Amino acid sequence: MSRAESMSRKDKPPLNPPGFLATQDLKDRGWTPTLIGRYLGEHDQTRPNGLKMGRRRLPPVKLYAEARVHEVERDDTFLAAQARAADARERAERNRAVREAKREALLQAAAQSYTPAIHPEPLRKGAVKKAREPYLEGLESALDRLRREIEKLTVKEDARLGELLRERLDEALAAAYAWYPDPNAPKNAPKEEADSKPKKGKAKVSDWREWDWE
Repeated sequence: MSRAESMSRKDKPPLNPPGFLATQDLKDRGWTPTLIGRYLGEHDQTRPNGLKMGRRRLPPVKLYAEARVHEVERDDTFLAAQARAADARERAERNRAVREAKREALLQAAAQSYTPAIHPEPLRKGAVKKAREPYLEGLESALDRLRREIEKLTVKEDARLGELLRERLDEALAAAYAWYPDPNAPKNAPKEEADSKPKKGKAKVSDWREWDWE
């Protein structure tokens, strides 16, 4: 066996032996941990886990005899329990979606309270960092204030709130500077004055006035 073939086989995830289903296979068939424990009980076999967490290999994968799984899946009692579990899962997903929508609306409303007052300066075209820099401290102050006001703010929501405030700042700067990138502009929109810009390798001596010397 060549070294390449050996490495290829080593990199492939372990396969289930014939006639057995892994826990993930059962999940794909509509099983839940509760259903597995109630109707299958102890697993029939295991196989090595192909996944690692850092240098540590994860515990062996539990395997269940496929014939036993098929027998249970023909039972009316199991089918009724599986249907109830599916209904409960759908309700939980709907409730989670509703909660997330409410929290997003809360973050959007909170971000609207941040209205940066822009004082335009004579900056060179494209000096985005210099245009934004004077207002970053005020943005952080607004973010800290909203963190105190919004209860149970998660890490993910905190990142989202910061993103919304930065969008508000960029919107205000885009309104003050014609060249500043507008976060609400369509991504596929043609850039302004694209045709008037010199092509690469065709720079002129006077171009230094347009360059950003940050």
